Order: sequence, then C-alpha cells, then structure tokens
Amino acid sequence: MKTSNEMLLVNNLDAGYGHVKVIRGGSISVPHGKIVGLVGRNGAGKTTFLSALSGLIPDVSGEIILEGEQLINLPSFKRVQSGLGVVASGGRLFKSLTVEENLTIGNPEASEADLEKILSLFPELRKLLARYAGKLSGGERQMVAIGRALMLKPRMLLLDEPSEGLAPIVVLRLADAIKQLREQGMSILIAEQNVKFTDLICDEWYSIEKGMINAL
Repeated sequence: MKTSNEMLLVNNLDAGYGHVKVIRGGSISVPHGKIVGLVGRNGAGKTTFLSALSGLIPDVSGEIILEGEQLINLPSFKRVQSGLGVVASGGRLFKSLTVEENLTIGNPEASEADLEKILSLFPELRKLLARYAGKLSGGERQMVAIGRALMLKPRMLLLDEPSEGLAPIVVLRLADAIKQLREQGMSILIAEQNVKFTDLICDEWYSIEKGMINAL
C-alpha cells in the first residue's frame, strides 16, 4: 500500500443505511497538497461517501487512513480532532448567530490571528462579522462554512458540493480561494456535480456512479 505521499487513503469502503448499501468497494487517494475531485450526478453517492469519511454513517467497513492514522472506528468528533475538516453541502450555518460567532463556535480557543487568516482568505467577510448568518447570500454562507472548518486547523478538507446554487462569478471567487488553500499546503477532496468547477481547480479526478468509484 502506498503511503508516503498520501494525505488520505480510502480502501474498499462499503457504506450505507441499514440494509441499503450505497457505496460498494470505494477506493480513493488524496496526495499531500493536492485537490482531488469526486464527480457524479445527484444521487450517485457523493454525499454518502463524504459522510462515511467524516463518521456520520455507522454502517461502514473498509479503511479510511488519514496520514497513516486509521479512522474507520473513530466517532466523527475524533476524526475532526485528527485533522479532518468537513464542509457540508449548503454550509449548514447557525442562522441565529453572527458570522463571527459561526466562525469561532467550533474553536473557542481560536485567536485573533486565527480569525485574521480566514478574513485574509475571504476579505468579503470582514464587513459582515456582525451580520446574522441567516441574512447572508449563498456565496457568503459557503465562505463562512469553509472558514469555520479552517478555524479548527485541519490537515485536509472535505467539501460537499461547494458550488451548488452559486452564481458563476461567485463560483470563480470560491475556486480562487480553494486554490489559495492548496498553495498553502492543504489537501482537499471535493464532491461535485459541476464538472466545470472541478476542471478549474482539481489536480486529479474520480467519478462516482451508483456507488461505484473509478479513477479518471
């Protein structure tokens, strides 16, 4: 098994809900400092695959190895502590909290310098820190969601449909920010149905159809 240059290795992953198996023998690798795309249509199994990686689905078997550490039997919060950052589809912010509160809620020990790093990546958020998340645009919500995950200082990110529902100009802005993260050494796995978006930023690609994953 190759491990020297891999941030994430997933081998023969089976995952589903009860008796329904959605992912069958899924294998994927994400090298250090690279962006890998998992491309598929709605219902292909992208979200289920990322949920299995993040520990949100109990019926899972196989291997999930983050920089040499086996995660398969760890609960979701332990996977986050191990360095796995997760951004769910739509961001899932706390609408009754401000942008700043959403950014810092997962890490109460975060410093001003930590927050400044997020604002340097997404300067659009600087003037929105006191705004309630429920009043943000789709693009702004996605920036906050990514920023919130980064505040936990992950070693790699899982992004589920980050471009969904966003205007083309906002998609380009988001692509630029994600490429900046790669330049900073972040490893990223993106599940997307927007092939044009993945073409902008990804170094490697996999396809998923009916729960089956293939390298492209």
